[in-house]
Amino acid sequence: MGRERDEGFTLVEMVVALAILSITMLASAPFFVRSLTNVNKQRSKQAAIQLADTAMEQVRGLKGSSLLSGRSANATQAQFTAASAVVQPYLKTMQVAGDPMITDSTSTVGVDAPISTSPQQVTVEGTTYTLNIYVGLCEVYLTASSTECVYPKGAAAPADTTDILQFFRVVVLLTWPDATCTGASCAYVATTLVSRASEPSFDFNRPAPVVMENTPTFYVGDTVSYQLKARGGQLPNTWTIAALPAGLSMASAGIITGVPTTVGVTSTTATVTDHANRNATGPVTLTVVKPPTPTVPATTVISRIGDTYSLALTATGGVTPYTAWDVAGLPPGLTFDSTTGAISGSPTTNGTYTVTVTVTDSNLKSGKATYTHAVYPALTLSGLSDQTIDLATSLGLTAVGGGGDGNYTYTGTGLPPSVNVNKNTGAVSGKSSASGRFLPTITVTDGTGGTASKQIVVIINTSSSLVFTAPPLTAPDQTTAKGTAASLTLATNGTLLGLSPTLTVSGLPPGLSLNALTKVISGTPTTAGTYVVTATASALAPPSTSILTFVWKIT
Repeated sequence: MGRERDEGFTLVEMVVALAILSITMLASAPFFVRSLTNVNKQRSKQAAIQLADTAMEQVRGLKGSSLLSGRSANATQAQFTAASAVVQPYLKTMQVAGDPMITDSTSTVGVDAPISTSPQQVTVEGTTYTLNIYVGLCEVYLTASSTECVYPKGAAAPADTTDILQFFRVVVLLTWPDATCTGASCAYVATTLVSRASEPSFDFNRPAPVVMENTPTFYVGDTVSYQLKARGGQLPNTWTIAALPAGLSMASAGIITGVPTTVGVTSTTATVTDHANRNATGPVTLTVVKPPTPTVPATTVISRIGDTYSLALTATGGVTPYTAWDVAGLPPGLTFDSTTGAISGSPTTNGTYTVTVTVTDSNLKSGKATYTHAVYPALTLSGLSDQTIDLATSLGLTAVGGGGDGNYTYTGTGLPPSVNVNKNTGAVSGKSSASGRFLPTITVTDGTGGTASKQIVVIINTSSSLVFTAPPLTAPDQTTAKGTAASLTLATNGTLLGLSPTLTVSGLPPGLSLNALTKVISGTPTTAGTYVVTATASALAPPSTSILTFVWKIT
């Protein structure tokens, strides 16, 4: 049998192998392209970072006072205005400033400054980078929760200037073209702060230390951190203090810390000793006060719609004078006047409101207090009208309260004898034991103490008993000018009935009096006003009474 021989690849096998190789190469191409693109992008960014670091080193190599050299305020402003959006958030925290030695307000120099106001072009490995360096002023407040620059300059600045740090802020912006970045342009931003303080000079012959004025005010319950102040001497300083308020302690570096617990003024002395063992003693006054607290109503304020309400706000604690007040949550219709410190007005909407009052003292320390203001619907009284009845007839009316809190109690004054008001139902009932004219006032009181009243006229006629005939029961009211003589005759039907009634009068205007024999009220009124006059006629046999109540107005 002959041996089989390997004749190599057939043409078909060769074609298949080439096809598979082509497919593999085509699939791998995007991967290699992306990898190359990412490598180039990272290389470009690294170059930008190196350029930014180099620029920062150049900036740090200058004295703070030299950063603005040769840069006019106009050129700096133009540079800020033309800046791209990516760097604008940084520039908003900076104040534009120019070289103070450039006194020409129209100058636009800055291109040739040590830190130019114009963009600089730098080419690295075929990529052209644009470099912009922005320089401005900013402040950092040690009392703020953030250490970011603060601008506008002085916004919410602490009262203690030692808590304000002044800096130059330098922002370096590198941009370069790259199709993979937004807008086909990549950017890298770096920032740094440079102190605006003068460069330190060392004087080894400095004078002995002196204790400066130390009169801080602390608040009960607040965490304290206060550095005693001294000038002169060679640092570091060491401090001792004779006394401290309860709750506070002091480290040897002169920092008072703790939480004060007791109100009072501690007048003491502190001694500072410098590195050269020289010392000085000076007075220190440490004041501890309660935080400012508004004085608000201790119980719920009750009002009804339409009531006039007024409350003058006061406060305790803190350091006076109080510099600001704020009131939130008032019922509609009430307003707060920050000038007078008074809440006033008439509530318009019923409901229960939580009112928050905030007061700020002269150290800008604030305190809050709340109280509740309940507004009820206006209290009303209905169901009453003028009445004319016979002496033998019982009076029948019912007063009806409305609004308020719904818990009503009824009372009456000036009612005819033997007529009463049911305090629970408001029913006005009973048969009068006297004829005449009456001006009863019915009052409803709710559970909050609010009241509503109405006066009515009740005329009780009779043809068989004693009754006033003059002035007439239907129109007895009088009006007289002050200083003008007046005269009014009282008369009854007593003669017709064979009675000799006795007349008495109460409530007359000053200057008027009754002549019991003539039954005439006369005189000259001396005082303007509205007077309720009650005339009473009484007969003993048979017993009978008539009462006439009327209004005498003196104008």
